[in-house]
Amino acid sequence: MKVQLALGALLLAAMPLAAQEGAALYKAKCFGCHGATGEGKAALAGTNLLTAEAKKRPDAELKAMIAEGGKKAKAAHAFEKKGVTPKQVDALLAYVRELQKK
Repeated sequence: MKVQLALGALLLAAMPLAAQEGAALYKAKCFGCHGATGEGKAALAGTNLLTAEAKKRPDAELKAMIAEGGKKAKAAHAFEKKGVTPKQVDALLAYVRELQKK
């Protein structure tokens, strides 16, 4: 457990500030469906953030998915309606992009 915490702290320290801020939000808002590393859950189609398709999506599209639920207006993703600010959406996007680098 101590080793995992130490590794997590090192990884967090190596991230840009926006991504660090997004990490806590991700854990609170996204972890349940997208998992700790962004790999998603097999039972939930479309939750893997690490696919080639997900990595190719433009930032604006991913931000719209987070903030408004995307083209399908998924209520689970309409985080602006749940009080998430545009700055926090940017932080979540930065964190997702960091996950996609690994």
